[in-house]
Amino acid sequence: ARRAHNPKVSGSNPLAATTFHNAPGSADPGALWFLNCCRAFNPMLQLAALSKLRLHMPQRLIPLAIALCCCIAGAGIAFVLQRDAACSGFPAFAENQLPQPIFVGENLAVPQGWSARARGVELRMPAVDSEGFDLDGDGRALKLVGIANAAVMPVVEVHEGERYCASVRALSDGVSGPRARLVFAWQDSSGTTLASGAGDWQPVTHWRPNVAGLQWSTITAAFAAPRGAVALRVAVEPTSDDRIYLDMPAVRPVFLAQPTPPPPVSMLRPWPAGARAAFSFSFDWETAMGGLIHSRSADDPLADVNPTLRAMRMREGITTTIELFEPYGILATYYANGYNFLLGNTERRTFMGDPRFAWARTDPPFSWKSDIWTRERWFSPDPYGTVASHPAWYAGDLLVPLRAAGHDVQSHTFSHFYGGFASTGEWEADLAEWNRVAAERGVAPATSLAFPWSGSAGMNEDAWRAIEEAGIISLTRTARNPNQAQYQLVTVTDPQCRSVPGHEALLACPDFYLTERTAMLAPAQIQRTIEVGGALDLWAHTEEVVSPTQIAAWRGVVAYATDLRDAGEVWIAPLAQIAARQQAVERVQVRVTDREGATVYTLVNGATALVDLTLRPGFVPGRVSAGARIVRGMVVFDLAADETREVTVWPA
Repeated sequence: ARRAHNPKVSGSNPLAATTFHNAPGSADPGALWFLNCCRAFNPMLQLAALSKLRLHMPQRLIPLAIALCCCIAGAGIAFVLQRDAACSGFPAFAENQLPQPIFVGENLAVPQGWSARARGVELRMPAVDSEGFDLDGDGRALKLVGIANAAVMPVVEVHEGERYCASVRALSDGVSGPRARLVFAWQDSSGTTLASGAGDWQPVTHWRPNVAGLQWSTITAAFAAPRGAVALRVAVEPTSDDRIYLDMPAVRPVFLAQPTPPPPVSMLRPWPAGARAAFSFSFDWETAMGGLIHSRSADDPLADVNPTLRAMRMREGITTTIELFEPYGILATYYANGYNFLLGNTERRTFMGDPRFAWARTDPPFSWKSDIWTRERWFSPDPYGTVASHPAWYAGDLLVPLRAAGHDVQSHTFSHFYGGFASTGEWEADLAEWNRVAAERGVAPATSLAFPWSGSAGMNEDAWRAIEEAGIISLTRTARNPNQAQYQLVTVTDPQCRSVPGHEALLACPDFYLTERTAMLAPAQIQRTIEVGGALDLWAHTEEVVSPTQIAAWRGVVAYATDLRDAGEVWIAPLAQIAARQQAVERVQVRVTDREGATVYTLVNGATALVDLTLRPGFVPGRVSAGARIVRGMVVFDLAADETREVTVWPA
């Protein structure tokens, strides 16, 4: 073969300017193809080819040579893909771009350049304080706690269009093995986030004592930098409150990465008939066997009141709230404990295996008034009577008027335990027991759950999974302590139902505690929810809507919301319906095409029928196809379950 030298290419490597030609009288095309293939994929093999191969390759060796070249090329590609997938990098090509990849310092704080969304991210140093873990031998690792939290890596300089991967090693010594993901935030020169991309949720190794050979997980993600990006910050997010330790973080350039997805833009409003927000009214409804006899005192202003007196007010509140809502045509949600379904317990049934709860202790963060429930059975105060003899303890008779009025009954847990402290087995037993006694009274399995004492802080991965598997789709009364933002899934400052990280079948919805004291703040909170197009649950205990002043405070807010509903501004429904609607609308697929001066929207629905589905066309509609109507500049129509429908919209 002849070697042609390109004078424009300089350097010490002559092969950089080498090409092989099929000149007259030279080697056959197969041999030359092999030489060029070698040049493209493997310079070392090219050297061998130049020194070993001659002008005329024996015909019988051509298939072998081609196969050899393909194998080498395939091995090289596989090697590149393997290194890219692990974000391992290549010497002198993909060095770690983090300005401070090694955790330094002696104080238990966030390392230099790092940041956190909330408390719960801090440096732990096994070599110094004998706490935590270490992988790279420097005696330090970063601890991350909180499902609403994230550990954010230092800023990395990037170039638009180039591809980057990030990785971090992870280990958990929590109650269960959580998952984690990396989220890329691309920034422009002003520090504004242009786009973001989230990697897949990946398992974190669950460390257990006396288990040898456990390896730290590698959490990775890779994306291409979008146009205008000059900087990147990568956040590590968890799926539970299980403790996670992080070490050996890295950000590197890579060969292969998916494009950063554009921000989602939905043309569909979640609420029916063009409503701008959704609201529910609900109550935590308990007998004496609920939180009244088991009060923690830490969060309960009425903890010192006789539990049977409170339980009788709870019963009274059923009557007063049914009467309150009837003129307005509003259906509320009543979150009930297990004993609310009973007409009595003269047969001395036991529930949930008749548990004691080891976590019902007096020391922080548990904070019970006494440790009695670590020794006594949780349901041991049961008087084993009936509704007639002990109406404070059983409330099954009140299900009749509630259901006759059309109100929804959902779960406040069977036992009224603290969810963030309960084990996975306790959660499974509680969820199953609630559904069992509800079925005895003809009540459907729960799809919505209100945490007792707003006690979701501390939930482990397996406990969240148990709730999902029980068929729950909406949650409220989640952690709300502003001093523990690492556990706050939602807040009233941004009132929208959001998926629980890593558990997307669950929607956590914010709640507003509506009492005489807070009623004056409710209209502003309602308007804030309308501004963001969100959803909000307004709630109290049934015992808090019994006095004339309490009822008047509630009636004022209900009337205010009803006026907005009647004006078409908001939708009022039980929280389970609101969450199911939001999820169903999010699953609708929309395709847009132009046709003869009109825009055609093809909608593909899932298994849930959607009445008064609302579409925002992005222009002022003047005319729509049959079966649709225009409402305040939006297009409204029905979409049956599993239906594919075309809606044509002509501009005004």
